[in-house]
Amino acid sequence: MSRAKIQTLINNQAIQTSLVSSSVSTEDHRNFVLYLDVTSTGTPTDILFSVQFSNDNVNWYSLTDWFYGDLRYEDTATANGLHESMSWHTVGRYMRFLAGVTGGTVANYFTVTARVEFYDEG
Repeated sequence: MSRAKIQTLINNQAIQTSLVSSSVSTEDHRNFVLYLDVTSTGTPTDILFSVQFSNDNVNWYSLTDWFYGDLRYEDTATANGLHESMSWHTVGRYMRFLAGVTGGTVANYFTVTARVEFYDEG
C-alpha cells in the first residue's frame, strides 16, 4: 500500500461559525483517511463537516457518499474530546474540508484538528 504524507487541513482551530480549509492535491491517490480531533467548550449546538473535491481547484463539490453527507457532532459528544478516523475514495484532483457551527459564540465553540492521508491499495 502506497501512502502519502499526512497533511493538516485544520490545525487546532477554534470555530464559532464556519471555516474552510485550504485545498490539498490528492496526488493521484485513490483513497483517503481523515483523522479528526474535536472538542467543545461551553454549549455550542453542533458542528457539521463537509469533505469537498474539485477537478480544477475552483469549483467544489460535496462528498455525499455514506455518512459524509451529514458528518455532524453535538457538543455533548465532543465535550471530552472526540478522536475518530474514517476513510473513503477520492473523487477529484483536489480536496478541502469545511466546518460549520450552529449555536457558536465567543464562549461556546468547537476546537478542530483535521488531517488527511492519501493512499492506494495494492
